[in-house]
Amino acid sequence: MIQALIVDDEHLVRKGLRLLFPWEKYGVEIAGEAASGEKAMQLLREKPIQLLMTDITMPGMSGLELIRQAQQHDAAIKVVILTCHQDFEYIQAALRMGAIDYIVKTQLEEMDLDQAMERIVKAVRTEAPEPPRSNGSQASLAQRIAETAGHVRWVMDDDGFASLLVAIGRQELDAGQLGELWRSSMDRWQLCFPMFDWQEEPDEAPGDTYGLEQRLRKLRARLQAWLRRSGYSEDIIQAIVKAVSRIAEQPVAHVKQSEVSQWVNLSKNYFSTSFRDIMRVTFSHFLQTVSVRAARELLVTTNYPVYWIAERCGFADQRYFSKLFKEQTGLLPSEYRQRHGK
Repeated sequence: MIQALIVDDEHLVRKGLRLLFPWEKYGVEIAGEAASGEKAMQLLREKPIQLLMTDITMPGMSGLELIRQAQQHDAAIKVVILTCHQDFEYIQAALRMGAIDYIVKTQLEEMDLDQAMERIVKAVRTEAPEPPRSNGSQASLAQRIAETAGHVRWVMDDDGFASLLVAIGRQELDAGQLGELWRSSMDRWQLCFPMFDWQEEPDEAPGDTYGLEQRLRKLRARLQAWLRRSGYSEDIIQAIVKAVSRIAEQPVAHVKQSEVSQWVNLSKNYFSTSFRDIMRVTFSHFLQTVSVRAARELLVTTNYPVYWIAERCGFADQRYFSKLFKEQTGLLPSEYRQRHGK
């Protein structure tokens, strides 16, 4: 069994963690709990602990100092941070010190606890890999971060944005990787928000990860302001962004408006109206744009015939698909493959 120690100055938080998480199911035993960093260090010296779950901001010894002392005591110990919505800087600092994950305390009842436990236990049982050294490894790392950034729920979701900043802050990417990350991310963001004014965003990539974080904060603020000008409530805007992100993540899925409205718990008619007002484009047009984008990738990366790709991307009529494809790209599908294929 993995021996875990919970550290938080709030008794109710410690109790909630004990009761809510499926500890035994994943082979974890709560070996103790502490209300302060000082008490936690005492317990760490008395018991073999593999998993430390600690609050960041506590009276006396801070969570960051506790992490430092715990790692000096036992370099193999794994740390999960307990935090609140606005502790982005503390989260980044703790992750750089080697923490494996973080939990937002105010979101405990809404979390997928099984998924969180599975992720945490896997990290505890796996030795931390050596940092990637080759350009290829770093390039793939940049691509993975770009995929995370491409899931645009972070635009309206504080936790998702914090997670994205953490992923970026833990890496040291050079100019080449930052350029790849920025171009790939911008491509997905422009797909998700086609009517947003992207001309104000610089073409050149940020010079370092700090610059990237600052650029993201500004972009997020602009996107939020643009979305909120629709006049809809935060809940409805979040629902529409969730729908946009999910469609962009599954571009070749044959989805209908009625299915998407069910994903976000809105009636079909209200979803249609709110989507158009918030995104400044109709749902059908947005879906066509995403589908054509998916078709472009399939044309370049596979040898499947055009009719198969058209059907795969949700177009029953190949002629209509070719017409729409040319309207959006300036080329017929066969011409696009010939020009951009390998």
